[in-house]
Amino acid sequence: MWEWGRGAFPAELLVDNPQGEALKGGKGLVYALAYGPQGVLALGDEAGQVRFLPPGRPPLDLKGHASYVRDLAFSPDGRYLASASGDGTLRLYDAQGRFLRALGKGPAFLKVGFDSRGRLFGLQLRGNLTLFDPATGKVLATRSLSPYLFSAAQSPGGRVLGLGLSVGRVEVWDLTLPGKRGEIRVPGGPVYALAFRPDGRYLAVASADGGVRLLDLLAPGGPEPRLLYAHKDLTLSLAFSPDGRYLASGGQDREVRLYDLEAGLLERVYVGHTGPVYGLDFHPQTPTLATSGGEGRVLLFRLP
Repeated sequence: MWEWGRGAFPAELLVDNPQGEALKGGKGLVYALAYGPQGVLALGDEAGQVRFLPPGRPPLDLKGHASYVRDLAFSPDGRYLASASGDGTLRLYDAQGRFLRALGKGPAFLKVGFDSRGRLFGLQLRGNLTLFDPATGKVLATRSLSPYLFSAAQSPGGRVLGLGLSVGRVEVWDLTLPGKRGEIRVPGGPVYALAFRPDGRYLAVASADGGVRLLDLLAPGGPEPRLLYAHKDLTLSLAFSPDGRYLASGGQDREVRLYDLEAGLLERVYVGHTGPVYGLDFHPQTPTLATSGGEGRVLLFRLP
């Protein structure tokens, strides 16, 4: 069993190292995965269910969405958990997993998060951005971003959004300013995933050609895509470790690749999933990487 304690939640050791330890994820594909500030793990599956795994306590299965859960986000203070769904709604929960309210309507939500002022934001397909007051559910502002939206990532502090487009470009938007901050063309086709390094300087980009590239957003003359490595098929997910040393990528090829950015090398390849790897996140305190796949399992891997 994992370090959270014996009997804390259903789990079984399915494979030996380096393949990791498996948790029962959800019903079918597990698209979304997120750690909270205190190590709470949340999972979202294709049936619209959110599984809430608090350390040392039994799991909670939170129902209510009528379609798949595409993204999950904890507020920085751990007070809230928000889920984004293909049913065109966001659902907000408190730190104990109690449902608070449903928000939004219209197209499917692709991304959910909290900005630098504590506001809840939801980003929908077709590029509609809505800001909510999480305490009341009141709509505070709406903005129209790119209609070619394919993926998105939030910078540390929540001020900046990176948008990956179906036309092979990355846009950078500042939520405190009215307009777009920048646009970068990236080779490799549609952008399937993005992730900001914790210092906010680097943006990782995953493309349809399987490539994982780094953009230095502070480079003189503008960022030039730097190819790190490539999966054998589409790269679907990205995540940085809390200290910024490691970058993890998950692919259609069912592999998880771990890059040591300080050493400048591909540290290792984790295997064990039998379906595409849709979700990645690093534990905030322990050297652990959680991954979710198309077969409905979540694997926990020890970092080097």
